[in-house]
Amino acid sequence: MESAANHRQKPSLAVIGTGIAGLSAAYLLKNKYRVTVFESQARAGMGAHSVDYVSNGIARRIDIPLRIFCRGYYENLFALYNHIGVEMVTSDHSGIFADDAGRVVLHYGNIRWGESQVSYLKGRSWLSQAAWTIGLQSRRFFARAKRDIDRTDLADLSFGEYLEQSGVGREFAETVLLPMLSVTCTCDYQAVRDYPADIMLEYLTCGIHEIGIMSAAKGVDDIVPRMLVDVDLRTNSPIAAIAPDDQQLRVTTRAGANDRFDQVVIAAQAQQAAAMISGFDERRALLDRVPFERSTMSVHTDQQILPAPVKGLSPVSYHLPRGGSRAEVSVDLTKAIARLSGQEAVFQTWNPMRRVAPNRELARVDFTRPTVTRDSRKAATALRESQNQPGNNLWLCGSYMAEKIPLLEAAVESSVAVAKQLGAAIPWEDSAAAAT
Repeated sequence: MESAANHRQKPSLAVIGTGIAGLSAAYLLKNKYRVTVFESQARAGMGAHSVDYVSNGIARRIDIPLRIFCRGYYENLFALYNHIGVEMVTSDHSGIFADDAGRVVLHYGNIRWGESQVSYLKGRSWLSQAAWTIGLQSRRFFARAKRDIDRTDLADLSFGEYLEQSGVGREFAETVLLPMLSVTCTCDYQAVRDYPADIMLEYLTCGIHEIGIMSAAKGVDDIVPRMLVDVDLRTNSPIAAIAPDDQQLRVTTRAGANDRFDQVVIAAQAQQAAAMISGFDERRALLDRVPFERSTMSVHTDQQILPAPVKGLSPVSYHLPRGGSRAEVSVDLTKAIARLSGQEAVFQTWNPMRRVAPNRELARVDFTRPTVTRDSRKAATALRESQNQPGNNLWLCGSYMAEKIPLLEAAVESSVAVAKQLGAAIPWEDSAAAAT
């Protein structure tokens, strides 16, 4: 165990925010720095909006929003979770797609086969020409995407432009692809189309459909404490300003507390980071170029949001309004998340359009998420380059800073990059190197 004297001799470092980016940055840097973590909420951010759910004599916490991932895309997240001992389990996210009138357009399930999964049509979808058309168009699209992933011009195309070039079937694109990607990226259909094509195709060809989805077996309450060991956590501490102070940076909370640090890592969303920093005009201008979208999540027990009763309903229900810019997507958590099985049905609905009965709603949370455009990608590249300047002591860390869809993996990847620049060892990379 480190002595108090040795701890005091370390340089000081502040981490602003406790999403997965801030948590992983704090964990990776705590051996080299005296780390103080600031969180605006009453508890660490990954679990800030979690709610308790009690039914059938069972009490469980529900994460808002769900944190799901797959092996094919989340290399750094898997390595981190394995390193800190987080148990991971498979999670069924097969779906049913219904139109405004509740008519089922497509219904499919997943069968696990070892480390992989196979999808199959369910119920009356076996007899539906539309469902078979969508399935055929899907196979054609993914076969082409796997061929095109190495094209050198993809970075110059938006995903919408790629879809037009690829001749993707309209039924598959409008019924399945755009709704699925809009909930994955937490944005509307146009924002999905605005993504750079290479970033989107990297995700779509990573094997997620063949490998399947996973989640942390015990939720975020098992993750957060593992990454906050040996750091000073200060909750209820929203930041008012971060400004140069001689050779250090001064961090001022909205309550008026002042602390000086040798290094500061801002692990907040781009618009939040821009509002905090003072004296970094160029970086603020770049941060302002990162777009974000607002979303709403409802956790409830109102089964009226489901399509007309369907036997063996898949866990994820897509409600597709005609001409809508987003889908309404509901996950039956008791079917999708193993630790919630055995309880009465409870749902997490993204972008609720229809009324949820007030006496059935457990929580409603509004949040923002970054998206990626070709311009914001250039801004993120410039931000990363700014951190390479000699004497830099302000670091930006978050999902918008990586060359990926802004998901958990991008957030951890950005924290790994910052930790390396600050001289910290990445334990799972060292272990892999030693093994070879």
